[in-house]
Amino acid sequence: MSMDDAARSDDDIVVSVLEGRTRDYEVLIRRYSRRITLFVARMIGDNDEARSIAQDVFLKIYENLPYYRRENNFSAFIFKVARNMALNYIKRRRRTVLFSRLLGRDLDRAPFRQDPPRLLELERGEREGELNRQLRRLSEEQRLALVLKVYLEFSYRQIREVTGWSVPKIETLISRAKSRLKKNLRLQENGGKAVNPAREQ
Repeated sequence: MSMDDAARSDDDIVVSVLEGRTRDYEVLIRRYSRRITLFVARMIGDNDEARSIAQDVFLKIYENLPYYRRENNFSAFIFKVARNMALNYIKRRRRTVLFSRLLGRDLDRAPFRQDPPRLLELERGEREGELNRQLRRLSEEQRLALVLKVYLEFSYRQIREVTGWSVPKIETLISRAKSRLKKNLRLQENGGKAVNPAREQ
C-alpha cells in the first residue's frame, strides 16, 4: 500500500470506487483482509473456510457499496457483513450435522466437522486448537463479543456499532465469556470435562 493510499480514508476510497475507479477497491481489501479473515476464523473455527468466507465478504461489500452510508464508519459496515456471513455459515454447518445424524451418516465423512478445527490445531499447536474448541462452546453472542474485543481489539463503541448491543450488555458478555473460557481450559488441562455454557446468558 502506497503512502498516498494509507493516508486516504475508507470513505474517500469508497467514493473513488463508485466514481468508476474500481481498482481502488483493492486498497480496502488489503486494509481489511487480515482482520476479516482472523475474525471469521475465530468465529467458525476453520481457517480454510474463513479465507473463503472473507472473499465472499469483500464481494458482497463491493456489490452493496452504493447502499453504504458514508459516515466514516466503513469498519462497522464491513464487520457487520462478516458477522452475518459467519453466523450463517455456523447455522448451515449445524443443519448439516443435524441432517447427518438423522440420516445415520458417519460424521467423520460429513462435509463439516465440528471438532476439532483442523488447521488451527496444525498451525498453532494443541493449546491453540483447544482454545478454539472452547471458543466454539461459548454462545454465539459471547464468542462474537470476545473475538471483537480481545482478538481484534475493538473498542466498546466499535463493538456497539457492529452488533447494535448496549455497552453494559457487551461488558457482561465479555466478562462471562472470559470466565467460562478460563474455567473450561483449566478443566481440560486437569483432565476434567469442559462444560458447554451456550445455553447460559
